Amino acid sequence: MGKGFARTMAACVRYSAVAAVALLAGCATHDTGATEVWDPLEVPNRFIFSINQAVDVIAIRPVAVLYRDWMPKPAQRGVHNVVENLGEPVTAINDVVQGNAHQAATSMARFLVNSTIGVAGLFDVASSFGLKKSDNDAGQTIGYYAGVEPENGGFYIMLPLIGPSNARDAVGLVADASIDPFGIAIYSLSGSTAYWIYAGTRYGTTVIDTRTRTMTALDDLERNSVDYYAALRSAYTQRRAELIRQKREKTDSRAELERRDNLALVR
Repeated sequence: MGKGFARTMAACVRYSAVAAVALLAGCATHDTGATEVWDPLEVPNRFIFSINQAVDVIAIRPVAVLYRDWMPKPAQRGVHNVVENLGEPVTAINDVVQGNAHQAATSMARFLVNSTIGVAGLFDVASSFGLKKSDNDAGQTIGYYAGVEPENGGFYIMLPLIGPSNARDAVGLVADASIDPFGIAIYSLSGSTAYWIYAGTRYGTTVIDTRTRTMTALDDLERNSVDYYAALRSAYTQRRAELIRQKREKTDSRAELERRDNLALVR
């Protein structure tokens, strides 16, 4: 059983690596830089966006509002902590690939502490111990090594029921899912049905948790923008680029803002 698990993990990593290499080659041939978002699929993207919006209005947002208003705040924090804790092993793998062994060890320490003392991740005990959380994912890892501007993640794409992404981050989503040890273990031990139950439950919980937390920001963006699709596309691209830029330059948000202010003064 252990050998089967190892073979599955190795195969997933190989396939993800091939996809990542193909993506990097594609990005290099169309380096849009930081001035624009490359959106050659804008027409189908807008169509998918309209479907996503309809699903959000009909189902996701109402459930998120009920969850926000009726679920006790401690329970909401517990759900969020469990979702975050499940992602720590994949985060640790991306920390390692980015060459940050210290943060990788911290991520695994967070997982072990929160899974035990934190009662299966319900409580974020690790943060009170000073173990800082990392938000690394495979999309950021690819962007970290890509020889293009962080804003250039390849072509922009609106994913059904997921939302804004680009070629780089879409490959990253597949890579992260492929190396998720929980998913691999469940698939290896219990088969595809159990895996899809696990993946669907985790995805649905993550969607409601995320929608609840971003509701105010997204409502403001939609209300204050002439073209919500374009505004969301820009906001997504800038946020992901900023995360990658911080990784490359070993800065945090405050330091990055100060650096930009200094450059503006020099120019």
